[in-house]
Amino acid sequence: MNQLKTFILITFICIGLTSQSQTNIWDENPADSQIELDSLLILLPTSERAQKIPLLNRIAEIYWSIDPDKTIQYASEALQLSKQYGTKEQEGLALINLCQGYLFNDIFDKALQYGLQSLEIRKALGNDYDLAFTLRTLGWLYYDIGYLDKALEYHTETLKIHEKIGDKPRIAYSYNSIGLIYERQDNCTLALSFFKRSLELIENLNNKDRIAEAKKNMGICYRKINDLDLAKEYLESALEITNQIKYDQNKVYILHELSIVYLKLGDFEKSYALLKESRNIIETLSNNKEIDLENNRILSEYYLAKNNYKEAYNYYMKYAEGTSDIFSSNKSEKLAEMRILYEAERRENEIKFLEQQRNLEAQKRNYILIGSLLLVIIAILIIGSLWNNIKKKKALYLQSQKLSKEKLKTQSLERENLEHKLEFRTKELTNLALFISQRTSIYKDLTKSLKGLKFTDLKEVKKNIDALIKDYSFKFDLNEDIQRFHTNIENLQSDFLFKLKEKFPNLTDKDVQLAVQVKLKLSSKEIANINNISVNSVEIGRHRLRKKLGLDTKDNLVTFLEEL
Repeated sequence: MNQLKTFILITFICIGLTSQSQTNIWDENPADSQIELDSLLILLPTSERAQKIPLLNRIAEIYWSIDPDKTIQYASEALQLSKQYGTKEQEGLALINLCQGYLFNDIFDKALQYGLQSLEIRKALGNDYDLAFTLRTLGWLYYDIGYLDKALEYHTETLKIHEKIGDKPRIAYSYNSIGLIYERQDNCTLALSFFKRSLELIENLNNKDRIAEAKKNMGICYRKINDLDLAKEYLESALEITNQIKYDQNKVYILHELSIVYLKLGDFEKSYALLKESRNIIETLSNNKEIDLENNRILSEYYLAKNNYKEAYNYYMKYAEGTSDIFSSNKSEKLAEMRILYEAERRENEIKFLEQQRNLEAQKRNYILIGSLLLVIIAILIIGSLWNNIKKKKALYLQSQKLSKEKLKTQSLERENLEHKLEFRTKELTNLALFISQRTSIYKDLTKSLKGLKFTDLKEVKKNIDALIKDYSFKFDLNEDIQRFHTNIENLQSDFLFKLKEKFPNLTDKDVQLAVQVKLKLSSKEIANINNISVNSVEIGRHRLRKKLGLDTKDNLVTFLEEL
């Protein structure tokens, strides 16, 4: 029965561990972590080999900050089993645990080696949470060795994944991480913007540990830009929260920062009290060498500000000697190796980038060359086509111009010919009119003379002469020449007659006939003879015509009719 309970408990823990994305040990309550660790260490010996893998990984994770050597121990066993059973997810987790263990031990080359292996596996698996965690770990690795541009690159990529999945606590963590990088680069203005964004998110989540961390970081930035009032405000707020959650290690860092602020404010007593308080806490912590050295460094500055140069020197020597011990030759060599490795990686990436750029430039030049050749060919074809069109259009234009000139010449000749014909016919018409006038005059004179003859003796002769007069008078009234004259007028003066009738529709046929004869510049006597009327009748007709045409006495009737 007890074995069954153990099996069920182990199964439950394994499911919980595999169903959740990897957490960060700093996100957890230390007391809760210790309870969980004790439970896992009890279950581990009774679990099957395959079931051991998630338990080993979780134990290794909890040991990160407690005992990095044990992290390496448990993660190595988890890695071996995960490879044996082919569980890639647990293999990726074991590798990142090893990276963390070596990172806490400052063995950067091995940390980078395992971190990159984990990154490769987690990229293949495509779990955004696990991938983001590995990227974040590598970001902290580069942060620790001082390659801040690379650290920023990894943390920015992590932020993008957190924003993609909408995980607000992790987004806040990424904001804080990026802020720390900018703060270390002494770009406190930009760092503060990220810390504020992080604080805004975590205040809504009520994560006190993270709130204290963000406020501490903001206090450090304000201290660096010499805004001591705000630095004091945020650091004291962070200290108050840390006291509530009883996180001693973080409290030491806050106490150190506050002591520096009070030292700058000239409150030596308060500064020393804070340093003394932090010293008491440091003595209770394991793995406290670095924070102990920081305490000595600040104490050296404190005594220097108090003009106690002897104590300032003593504490500074403690700080310098301790730093020398921590930064051993072995660590220095490893750090140098890491820098060389990083530089080699950076150089390789630069070479790859330059090679890509060169290939792109070569392709670009080829495309430009091909494009230029195509443009030249197209331009030649277009110019050739345009030139042919121009030649064709020019030939058509010249031919059209030639035909137009010939047509105009022909039309000009025809017009001249018509004008000559019209002039000839007009003269002919005028001559005919004069001829009719003269002949009529002769007929009238003949008739008058014949009427004047007296044949008293010969009645029969007189009778014949009267008949002759009657006959000539009849022929005169129906004279064919007069009819032909009027017919020719209608043909030759058709345009004039049309315009005259259109403009003056109230004119009678006799008025129109008189207007034509006046236009031909016939005298009143000639008009009278042609129409077999008296000259007085012609003058009356002219007067009536002028009136209908709306002419004044000073207007010339002939000129008006010619210009119509």
